[in-house]
Amino acid sequence: MLTGEKTWRRLALMGGVIGALAVGSAAAGAVVVPQFAKPLSTRPYEPPPPVVVTQPSSAAPTQSASPSPSTSPEVSPRPASAFTTWAAPLAGRLAVPQTALEAYGYAEWVLQQTTPTCKLQWTTLAAVGKVTTDHGRQGGSTLDPQGRMRPALIGPALNGTGGAAKVADTDAGALDGDHTWDHAVGPLQFIPSMWRQSGVDGDNDQLADPQDVDDAALAAAYHLCASGKDLSVVANWKSAVSAYHGLASQLDKVFEEAQAYGVKSRS
Repeated sequence: MLTGEKTWRRLALMGGVIGALAVGSAAAGAVVVPQFAKPLSTRPYEPPPPVVVTQPSSAAPTQSASPSPSTSPEVSPRPASAFTTWAAPLAGRLAVPQTALEAYGYAEWVLQQTTPTCKLQWTTLAAVGKVTTDHGRQGGSTLDPQGRMRPALIGPALNGTGGAAKVADTDAGALDGDHTWDHAVGPLQFIPSMWRQSGVDGDNDQLADPQDVDDAALAAAYHLCASGKDLSVVANWKSAVSAYHGLASQLDKVFEEAQAYGVKSRS
């Protein structure tokens, strides 16, 4: 259970010192901060039909063994690969795909540059990824080396049945192929309205693609920080996670997963 400020402070201590991230990035040279406001193309829905998610998996909140970039993204098409040295030894220990872990670390770093008062940590993003799709592995999907889900993942229709929300189509089927109802899509399970608000090209391929973990992780970070509040305050964190589609009823799961990632990353 979320027991308030004392528990949160204990978790924050487990997270590590985030300031090292900025120092590491300066040493790395040129980790690019994406232009969030820049108009972006969005990858449209692509048949054949992807795996259908019937239920989210497991999850939780925030804490970080500070991710630190080690190479310039100019050397690689994925800016998140600058976090390989940080992510590689942690991926097996945390049971998180390295590609996803790099994306979460990069997203934390970007938000430190663009919205430092938010104090978002990668463990919250990892917890969201765990709860929603097990980091893109739900239903037999995997993340390819560039971070895209194969096959693409589309959740059930949000038609008000089976406990689902009721959300009529808002994107003419562009992201989910359904012109009647919206669906949550991709490794972080964005619904079209969320993607329209926060979608971003996180890997410099000129596409904002919710099926790409680099784009989705950074978009999730922007979405969680949209209120402008300090997420190291437990009430603000709870509010931000509750506003994320499908997570209001899973706060405890998200919190527990984030705590677990924080502890394991420092063991």
